[in-house]
Amino acid sequence: MNAVLDEFLEQEVTDATYEDLFNFVSSRHVCRGTFECLNHVLMKVSSSQLIIYKNFVGAENTKAQEAVLVAREYLLLKINSRAYKMNFSMIKNVLDE
Repeated sequence: MNAVLDEFLEQEVTDATYEDLFNFVSSRHVCRGTFECLNHVLMKVSSSQLIIYKNFVGAENTKAQEAVLVAREYLLLKINSRAYKMNFSMIKNVLDE
């Protein structure tokens, strides 16, 4: 798997952020927008495609940084996989979305 995606899942999928993160990714009504986490930014470029990159403070002079383009369904499965691994109390069903 991609290093950026691995790091995102490890750092950003927490019990406190799980529901908001899942709702943002799963929503088909939000076609474009960003979800700012502690260390990463999740940018929706369409209802089914997202870009994940590190959030750098003072990145005005940064010309390029590592990012990953990921499909909506794949990211939802990865988020839930992390949630199951961490034993979160309330895990949403991907197929319901």
